[in-house]
Amino acid sequence: MNETAKVKRDLIAGLDQGRTPSRAFVETLAPTLPVHAGSDWTLRDLIIHLTALEADMITALRCAIQSADFAVDLRGQASVPDLYELRRRDQTQTSWQALLTEWDRIRDRLRGVVLAFPADMMQIRFSTPFFEDYNLAEAVYACATHEGLHLAEVRAAVRRLC
Repeated sequence: MNETAKVKRDLIAGLDQGRTPSRAFVETLAPTLPVHAGSDWTLRDLIIHLTALEADMITALRCAIQSADFAVDLRGQASVPDLYELRRRDQTQTSWQALLTEWDRIRDRLRGVVLAFPADMMQIRFSTPFFEDYNLAEAVYACATHEGLHLAEVRAAVRRLC
């Protein structure tokens, strides 16, 4: 295996290292679990957020491959947090199982983009409204870290309830 392929496989392993146990943990919880004290965000909302964030990262990576600027359609919203709130509201009728399936599907797409990312472009820097001035490895690490931080919040919420 060449060095580039190894780096990509290591990036994917880093993504999956946290996802597998987290997915199993999330499935044991009620989607209505309140995650943040003082907020109406639930576990369901958090999964919507994580899925949307990775979908946006996929778009950003594809734009980087094409040397195109990344732009997010805020759908008339004033800010990125407002857009995430709108996305959360858009999913109110989506079943819990469908949300979990989409979370997995988007992760599979992210894996595919990482594998397809051109070796000669792995160090190019790109920005999104969510992550600024990252290369491929940093972007993947940021996705995994962001997910890990949110899932730590879920674990803390569970402890508060016990």
